Amino acid sequence: MSGENINEILTGWAKRHGLRISNTYRNRFFYLDIVDDAGGRYEISVFEDAQPGFHRVRATSNRRKSCGFIGVTPPDLEGILERAYFKVNKWVRQTGGSKISAA
Repeated sequence: MSGENINEILTGWAKRHGLRISNTYRNRFFYLDIVDDAGGRYEISVFEDAQPGFHRVRATSNRRKSCGFIGVTPPDLEGILERAYFKVNKWVRQTGGSKISAA
């Protein structure tokens, strides 16, 4: 899957959640920056894996939380993005936040 296809999938997915791609590096690394109403900052990132046909998805928090990297094939990308988004929402609730938005 090319960077353009990832960008297309991410753009549609992000729009459904009120987010946007905040940064792209060399059409291989894609970042979605997220903030919450309690001062938390989060990031969901997607990048090409060294293994052809695979991508990695990661969710991180400024509070030193991470769900690590998850390898994914193109058909599973949106499902893994949903899991990362769910994880970010869980972290937001744990720290007293109630709403997230694009940074």
